[in-house]
Amino acid sequence: MSKANTTVTLPEGASLRRVAQVLLDAWEADPRRWMNGPPQFREGEPSKPAMPVPQDAMDLFRLLHERRLDYLLVGGMAMLTYVKGRNTKDVGLLMSVAALEKLPELKIEDRNDFFARGKFRSIQVDLLLTRNPLFKVVSEKFAIKHAFAEMEVPTATVEGLIVLKLYALPALYRRFDMDRAAVCENDITMLIARHCPALEPLTALASQYAEPGDKKELQKIISECCERARLLQQRAGQ
Repeated sequence: MSKANTTVTLPEGASLRRVAQVLLDAWEADPRRWMNGPPQFREGEPSKPAMPVPQDAMDLFRLLHERRLDYLLVGGMAMLTYVKGRNTKDVGLLMSVAALEKLPELKIEDRNDFFARGKFRSIQVDLLLTRNPLFKVVSEKFAIKHAFAEMEVPTATVEGLIVLKLYALPALYRRFDMDRAAVCENDITMLIARHCPALEPLTALASQYAEPGDKKELQKIISECCERARLLQQRAGQ
């Protein structure tokens, strides 16, 4: 039988609308998101796809696991677990200097007391080092595990990500790094809108480790993000 005359039968419970959505999702996403399991054509709540993580990033996570190195996934890839549509090809890790020194495959290109940047194969890796006392607090108190493909990866919680982004924003403003500041503000807004965390203790924690002149600015930032989150929730509920 030729391909032109092949009969296609939909799975039981499927609809053409659901088939179209599955095909659209497959076209828009990295194939690794949907090759590990059969497409879900049934109506209703779709099964959660695997995180769209580059293979080199997964290999980095495996290497960290095999060497039993403590780390926490932060940044854009961590945001993937909480906010739909947020994506990045870079990896952000929070870890100690001692753990970093046991990972020679990660080629460090720039480093100071609290931050480093390097490459693992094709992946850019941004590092927050636990020499910074706030980063150490986040690593100890704001950690959870999320599934990435077949692995469970230690990841910053919603609250931990908000604290880190609040802490980073004043320095971004001073450097006139408006693009990154806008991303941080939007991330905070979306985390608030989707997850409604208790914000007062998070703002207090970020303020505790911020520069003295930044404390009022942090209050202003969180207030503005809360207002934008409220408007998003209001419009989405209409």
